[in-house]
Amino acid sequence: MTPRALESLYQPVREDLEALLQLLSEELAAEDPFIQELVTHVLRTRGKLLRPALTFLSARAVGEPAAESRALAAAVELIHVASLIHDDVIDESPLRRGEPTANARWGNQVAVLLGDYLFAKSFHLLSRIGREAVASRMSLATVSMSQAEILQIRYGNTPHTEEGIYFRIVEGKTARLIASACACGALLAGAEEAVAEHLDRFGLHWGIAFQITDDALDLLSDPQILGKPIGSDIRSGKMTLPIIHALRHARDGDRARLVRLIQEGDVEGLRQELLRYGSFAYAREAARRHAEWALEALRALPAAPARDSLIGLTEFVLVRDR
Repeated sequence: MTPRALESLYQPVREDLEALLQLLSEELAAEDPFIQELVTHVLRTRGKLLRPALTFLSARAVGEPAAESRALAAAVELIHVASLIHDDVIDESPLRRGEPTANARWGNQVAVLLGDYLFAKSFHLLSRIGREAVASRMSLATVSMSQAEILQIRYGNTPHTEEGIYFRIVEGKTARLIASACACGALLAGAEEAVAEHLDRFGLHWGIAFQITDDALDLLSDPQILGKPIGSDIRSGKMTLPIIHALRHARDGDRARLVRLIQEGDVEGLRQELLRYGSFAYAREAARRHAEWALEALRALPAAPARDSLIGLTEFVLVRDR
């Protein structure tokens, strides 16, 4: 799916996203020139704004975004960006979205503190919303992210065949924030708790499908398209679903070879082995199942342009190349 197609899916919330960018610029403005330089880097290297878009679309699928919806969407994006900055430090990543990472430009100390600064800003924004249900969901999602990061480090560099571990990490690290963003967007638009739960379930399965696809792209995509070096997950010790599948189905001799390729960070050799075992196809099927469950959750919502966009974004998860 092209960026133009994604822009079309954002059409019901285009004005919301424009207002969000203005709010982020205002909230992150700093008097200190160095902090402002860091903030400018963050704003310049933003991604597709998928999480804020999902937040606003969830709101418009059930009603109208409240005045507080922009603060929620901004907090969601800042939590996401802060986690990426910390990830880049842990993984020693030199590039993110085709640009030098904060740790590559200013070192790990500054990058860690920049991530902390964005986390603090996000919770300041959430505190201004004044809704206990929203604060509770968002804070628990952030706790889940931290727990998942710890699990990922614990099981990193240890080849294993436990899909349960992988899905615990994916749910906590990626899907819980998206689920909470969708549910809270709906709550602020006046939705009943039961309706918000449908959007929570949508976001959870959407997020899992998104991350499975992302993990496969780490070995399949072109680095110029992906915006970062391919194989970065492998080099940082992450056991992704295609690798777990291949390790589980490999014969003894092949399994030893797979472990060696993982430990050596041999991206091309590993890619060929995963293709031979059908591991990428297995991961795509798993992503498709979660996308279908996400769509099932949307069936409880009334027909609306925003709902159509949520459906389109579920298709986007399965066909994206970056």
